[in-house]
Amino acid sequence: MFKSLLAILSLFATTLSAQFAPAAGKLGSTAIKADSSCFVNWAKSCELNRGLAQINLSDSGYATVGNENSPVGPAKTNGVVSLGDGGSAILYFNPPIADFDGFDFAVFENAFNDSFLELAHVEVSNDKIHWLRFPSVSLTPTISQTEPFGSTNPEKIHNLAGKYRMPFGTPFDLSDLKDSANYEPTFQYLRIVDVVGSIDSKLGSKDSKGNIINDPWPTPFASSGFDLDAVGVIHQSLQMNTNHFSEAHCYFNQETRTMHFNHPSKEAFSLFSLEGKLIFQQQVQNREISIPSKIANGIYIVKYLNAGMKIIVQ
Repeated sequence: MFKSLLAILSLFATTLSAQFAPAAGKLGSTAIKADSSCFVNWAKSCELNRGLAQINLSDSGYATVGNENSPVGPAKTNGVVSLGDGGSAILYFNPPIADFDGFDFAVFENAFNDSFLELAHVEVSNDKIHWLRFPSVSLTPTISQTEPFGSTNPEKIHNLAGKYRMPFGTPFDLSDLKDSANYEPTFQYLRIVDVVGSIDSKLGSKDSKGNIINDPWPTPFASSGFDLDAVGVIHQSLQMNTNHFSEAHCYFNQETRTMHFNHPSKEAFSLFSLEGKLIFQQQVQNREISIPSKIANGIYIVKYLNAGMKIIVQ
């Protein structure tokens, strides 16, 4: 009886401590592996703003590992770039990341196990002036400083990049920002901002609740701060600059429900619903493609030669 009571109390205590999704591979984890087929695109370019190796030591120098090309393209491809204390990286996406059901993108760091976690804030923008930061939560105790190679429980972390070990990405859902001013359903820029893990309120970073975020600090090394590997896109906009279609020399005849191509390229012509569902696809071999009669009238998105436009089928 006594042992049973202890077991129940232990389970109750464990439940209380398990606030958020657990480590990669565990039941309930939201970690997404780098080679998952859910990723449809990756960052196209990067702008760096490095931080000092140790924010309160001006002579500590800046983080030096990696460069602006490191986080471009798929994860595990170009190495990582270290941001330093409070450093940041702005990533550009084309087409933009879009808000659909579920997670919309995932951020990859190079943590080598489930507990050595270096964290970062995640923000989005369309003009690199107005930024929306994902509402993060850190429940890691701040009684004592996490040492440079100390441990962090991922179940205490929410909406901070770096929650999962490599090769798993931390996913984010744009719908978390819907109540924010300047929210839009698509964003072209994403900013990763290193969390300064000091529990000194004059130095450290805070989550959306005002809690000091405790992560490994200080890390006065060349690889100081968050080590950004890549950002994988799960949902993206299918709307691109319609001027690109003038280069493809194609146009849609609404009366005949036919897309005309002056210079067929043998590329795939794709028709999507406004929700992003593929409705029809055909290789362009001749100068025109007719929209099948079984496809209902409505507004659709055409994608051809990496460009897109809306058409009205009637």
